[in-house]
Amino acid sequence: MELDGAEIIHLGVGDPDFDTPPDIVATAISALKTGRTHYSPIPGESELRSAIVDDLNSRNETAIAADRVTVYPGAQCALFATMLCLAGPGDEVILLEPFYATYEGLVRASGATVVAVPLPADQDFALNVDAIAAAVTGKTRVILANSPGNPSGAVFDRNAWEALTTLCVENGLWLISDEVYANLVFDGESVSPISLPGAENNVVVISSVSKSHAMTGWRLGWSVAPLTLATHLSRLSQCLLFGVSQFTQDAAAYALRNSHAEVAAMKDTFRARRDLLCDALAGIEGLIVHKPAGGMFAMVDVSGVGCDGASFANGLLDDGGVAVVPGFAFGNSVEDFVRIGYLCDEARIKKAADKIQDFVSGLGT
Repeated sequence: MELDGAEIIHLGVGDPDFDTPPDIVATAISALKTGRTHYSPIPGESELRSAIVDDLNSRNETAIAADRVTVYPGAQCALFATMLCLAGPGDEVILLEPFYATYEGLVRASGATVVAVPLPADQDFALNVDAIAAAVTGKTRVILANSPGNPSGAVFDRNAWEALTTLCVENGLWLISDEVYANLVFDGESVSPISLPGAENNVVVISSVSKSHAMTGWRLGWSVAPLTLATHLSRLSQCLLFGVSQFTQDAAAYALRNSHAEVAAMKDTFRARRDLLCDALAGIEGLIVHKPAGGMFAMVDVSGVGCDGASFANGLLDDGGVAVVPGFAFGNSVEDFVRIGYLCDEARIKKAADKIQDFVSGLGT
């Protein structure tokens, strides 16, 4: 549509309109000019690995060592490699629904079976450990959790995390915690299960600088795992990647150590955008808006206007030029939802909300 000249407001793909802060870009350019263009150590440059654990430790009051870090070209790659190491044919992996759209694919790529545990919207997509426990079988190998959630924006509280990590420890299960939105918690507390007592041998943290530092296109993420697993991840990385570019790692290390003000400013902007979008959509009859506690997206139930998520998203794109994501991408329980991102400036968010109002109004004619 854009190639044909249409103006599209992008509220779909999680790639916000922020540019990478200039000093991070300058660090990468300087690294290129000084010859940082060679092979890097397979698990990652020592300075970046140290910066990653320093940041993690400062936010969680932990004392995790840098040798537990493996660096990848993006958190998606880190997730894929971790799943290949932990699960295989005959295993089951529990996903908390709604789940990020690629989760199902990476589980199936490992040969394992997906077991989806819905987290109901009317409970704000809260972590339901009793429901998860009921889904555990002798074949369960991994539980994959994401807080703040994509697409839900749910932020799991400390008590729920403690109950989930206890469940994993007692049943010998791995817990993968996808924390790429950990710097975007607006309501509640950001808790990493890697900080909880007794969970040090069961938890793998996945994160990146993509969302926190406006570096989506740089493709730089990591895993933090128990040392034995980290060794396996490094061996797999040797076969899969043979390291990540030096100059991007230098930029990421600089970002983690020096860009706190920029990260805080982006968080404040996202909070304001969230409030604007959710308040505007809440006034549209027939829509149920689930205001997120964190992240970049809001889940909106569109069943009240006579649509499922797919027909709403397609119709809104065709008639209003606004791109959102249909809920079926995130699991069967949310097929009557759409995910709407607050990913652009407030003027465009207001314009998009007006177009959504016009589209909904037109459904009754």
